[in-house]
Amino acid sequence: MNRSDLHHEAGIVAAADAAAGWRRHLGELALACAGSFPAEEAQRLHELRRLLAEAPAGVLIRGLCVPDADRLDQQIAAGAAASAALAMLGEECGYLLSRGAGGQHLASVILPGAAEEASASGDTLALALVGALVLALAEIDALEPRRVERRSPGRASRLN
Repeated sequence: MNRSDLHHEAGIVAAADAAAGWRRHLGELALACAGSFPAEEAQRLHELRRLLAEAPAGVLIRGLCVPDADRLDQQIAAGAAASAALAMLGEECGYLLSRGAGGQHLASVILPGAAEEASASGDTLALALVGALVLALAEIDALEPRRVERRSPGRASRLN
């Protein structure tokens, strides 16, 4: 094995480590959203924005938008955390939002190419949506790129 091959292999290992760390952070953020209080939604939105901006090369995040940090701050300051979370979903993403009589919010998200939606609950709509989005990302990122099917928006598997 020559030096060039060793550098190539080291690059592949480093990329795999970065992707694994990124996926671990997705899981941590999903758990954090489920246990967060309404006062923590701004922090969770910033964490999601950071993860989207730092997605490793090759990670399947198509269909999502990385908002400008200043714009995100403006929306949060204006009390529009739910709008800030929705702004991270692109036009090809499907979503379903609901709120129970007890005040618990539920969000389901399906990303382009995914076979099923991911759902999460939270104390606010923004927390539920961030949780569902990171779960959806973790699910689609786990798929082999060759197994991802491109579906038209009308052919999604679910989303009631």
